[in-house]
Amino acid sequence: MPKKIEDIKESDSSKRIDLRNKVSNKKTKKKIGENLVREKNIIFKEKKDFISVKDLEGGSPNKYVYIKGERHSPPKFLGNLLRVAAAGVAIVLVLNSLNAYYKGKSLEKNISKSAYEGYSFLVDAGKNATKIQFENAIGSFNMAQEHFKEAENSLWFVNTDQSFYAKNVNLVKSVDLLLKSGKHFAEAGEHFTNALEEFNKIPLYFISKNANEDRANPSITEALKIGLEKTNLAIEKVALAEEMINEVEVKSLPADVRAKVEFLKENVASFSETLKETSKHFPAILELLGDRYPHRYLILLQNNDEIRPTGGFIGSYIILDMNNGYIEKMDVHDVYDLDGSYGGKIEAPEIIQDFTKNLRLRDANYSPDFAVSAAKIKWIMQKQKGPGVDTVIAVNQSLLKDFLEITGPVQVGRFGKLNADNYRLLLSYVIEGKIWGDEDPKHILKVFVPAFKEAILKEEYIGKISSRIYRAIQQKDILMWSGYNDLQALFDATGLSGRTTPNIEKEDYLSVIVFSLGGTKSEKFIDEDISHSTNIDEFGNITNEVTIKRTHNFTEGIYREWRKTLNAYGIKNISESVIDILGRGQNRTKIRVYVPEGSTLIDATGAVETKYDIDIRKTYFYTGMDLKAGESKEITIKYKLPFKLSLNPVDTYKITVQKQAGSKGSIFTKTISGDEKVHNLGSYPSSTRIDEEGRIIYATNLLYDKYFSSVWGK
Repeated sequence: MPKKIEDIKESDSSKRIDLRNKVSNKKTKKKIGENLVREKNIIFKEKKDFISVKDLEGGSPNKYVYIKGERHSPPKFLGNLLRVAAAGVAIVLVLNSLNAYYKGKSLEKNISKSAYEGYSFLVDAGKNATKIQFENAIGSFNMAQEHFKEAENSLWFVNTDQSFYAKNVNLVKSVDLLLKSGKHFAEAGEHFTNALEEFNKIPLYFISKNANEDRANPSITEALKIGLEKTNLAIEKVALAEEMINEVEVKSLPADVRAKVEFLKENVASFSETLKETSKHFPAILELLGDRYPHRYLILLQNNDEIRPTGGFIGSYIILDMNNGYIEKMDVHDVYDLDGSYGGKIEAPEIIQDFTKNLRLRDANYSPDFAVSAAKIKWIMQKQKGPGVDTVIAVNQSLLKDFLEITGPVQVGRFGKLNADNYRLLLSYVIEGKIWGDEDPKHILKVFVPAFKEAILKEEYIGKISSRIYRAIQQKDILMWSGYNDLQALFDATGLSGRTTPNIEKEDYLSVIVFSLGGTKSEKFIDEDISHSTNIDEFGNITNEVTIKRTHNFTEGIYREWRKTLNAYGIKNISESVIDILGRGQNRTKIRVYVPEGSTLIDATGAVETKYDIDIRKTYFYTGMDLKAGESKEITIKYKLPFKLSLNPVDTYKITVQKQAGSKGSIFTKTISGDEKVHNLGSYPSSTRIDEEGRIIYATNLLYDKYFSSVWGK
């Protein structure tokens, strides 16, 4: 199952509290809200101003060793041992930071209070690597290599002193293993930094080769292979270090360093496994770039102003061929050309048969699970005699705003410049009003796309583009699917697959999916508030109530601004019917409220049906809502979950809330309460509050998928 996206929030702690993990029966001497801090040879407790809550059904908590001893001066070899132990911990954390580099993590957070002051070269190596200062990082790792060699040589007098060796055989063996593993860690760090240096060249190669058609330099895939080869060398070194660390007898070490080595042993195995899992995806990355064979993409241009389950209405699409890292072909097509050329009938799935009986490509993104929709889209394209494709990508139109903020205005033929503020209105009006002719109303896209490609493919934009794409993936504005298992595994691992969370035993679920009807592009003017309340009775039965409120915010002031913009581009005779299509008209939608499989409807306002989605195995409540400009409506649905909590003595209520792809972000409020005999013992996230009636309340903007958990007992 792909990892859930973490809540984006400010916190005093850099660690997320996982209420899913089971709690161990082992006791810890560390109280909640305390950190262990080293000062000279004493580790003491430092108070924090937060309280963490663990899921009482979860896994083992963090282990801490509380050590207090008198000041002493250890022999030289023990000084080296201290340095090696700290270096081992630091290098693992440095590598973890590098591994998390693409997620935008900071090295300082990860290694704060974890390594000794004397190892600034290791810290500098990590800092330089995360800042793409690879030359300096490599130099720091070379210093680490020299340090480990010097420390190893200092054991000479121990190995020749037979009396000392006889008394401390396990200690000397452990020191030797720590030194050798430390060398492997340093070598791994150097290989990994060299790999990142190669990876950093790829965006530059991609832009230079695809923008200027300069193919004289080595291919993009060859540069990637070099980086991947060096990454594999790093993985081998980490595996060797792991093997040696596991042989260390911690009990034989001085008390000062046991905690550090225990920490190292606990973390190196999971880190090594993470690297190995990552390396499994290397062939898939090469395949996507067209390494051995050209790779063909179907890119769906979804207009999320007319919202659909995977983001927006599919009005146009691009066929893109990638070969050896180069874009060899990129053609824009009108979806109606393909749909109109097919005269046969394609029976629509039951889930949208009240909308259409004859399915076409433009309506095929009917499932909120992108893997389901994309597979159907590929099949329909072949059925309608379109080209075969390897990978399907969905991109929402709203993402174009982010890119135009980077490039600035883009000249579109003699029509004028499109920018981040006017592109939605101008593109939509020209297409819907058929300003460029009835025969090819979307011809403006065929002019705009090449101009935009030229504007965006510039080296100075690499950092900003990467940041916007990362955010777009998190917010489901970019989704990817492939029928090849290795590629799909990569998309799952990177959060690109847009899958619906599968059913999990005794876990609540909510996803509100809106399907726009009637062709109006009014979703950008809709504000949506979702309130979800849960009540737990003394027997553990769970009753939920969800209220969905939608408001149409189009005003005459917006209309006047539109007229000014259109007039400035030479459009004087403005069509009122097109203005209605672009947002002023009625917002007509069908709404699916997805809940756990087997949930039962208790009560509802308005006409609500209980249905079942066979593709994703979830129950959903089905209703509709029509809104005129300036109007606001809401619906409320009350239902019972198919499971209950075991409150003898405690149990955990958990819920995953998934946002709809393409949604600009609903305001989501979660409320949970218990009957008089039921008491709350703690909740996640920490930003929850308790009102005067004792209810737990959590409010957020649903820009990302969310997870909520709360522990209850009698």
